[in-house]
Amino acid sequence: MPDSTPLLTLRFAIKRDGTPVLSVTRRDGSVAWQRQKHFFPVHDLGHYAIESVLGLRQAFWGMMADGWDFADFGTPWPRGPMPNLPEALLAEVTAGWMDTFARDVRDDESGAAELNAHLALYCAQHEMESPRTITHAELARIRAMRDALARHWHALAPGEAMELRFPAEG
Repeated sequence: MPDSTPLLTLRFAIKRDGTPVLSVTRRDGSVAWQRQKHFFPVHDLGHYAIESVLGLRQAFWGMMADGWDFADFGTPWPRGPMPNLPEALLAEVTAGWMDTFARDVRDDESGAAELNAHLALYCAQHEMESPRTITHAELARIRAMRDALARHWHALAPGEAMELRFPAEG
């Protein structure tokens, strides 16, 4: 019988003083947590939507499930730079694009075309192969999930939290 325990349980919470805190509990019971700037919960929810919709297991949340800690993703890079994994690249560039451009992009085929052009340009500038294209249907599902999760997050009051299982079910 397969293990039904998620790779990660993510807990997005707002402390009583209004500070966002994110904790993850791995399948093995280990926990990592981080106080966050107010920008990061929606960014991390974007990762959740991207990685869930696209079925990515070697991107941010998969790396966290494998034992990475939040501090491993920045200076001084305790584990070294992120591995050059196509899924990680796809998730990181897409999450950054969504944070910066998604509000200004129409929700039609042109949105996916703009995202894919952004991915291709990033890969060309860094002399990397583009991991894959994202379809309009995938982008629409990512945006819908991210927007619903962001609305839930913004509706939380201090002292409240929301939990998600990764990978997402269904």
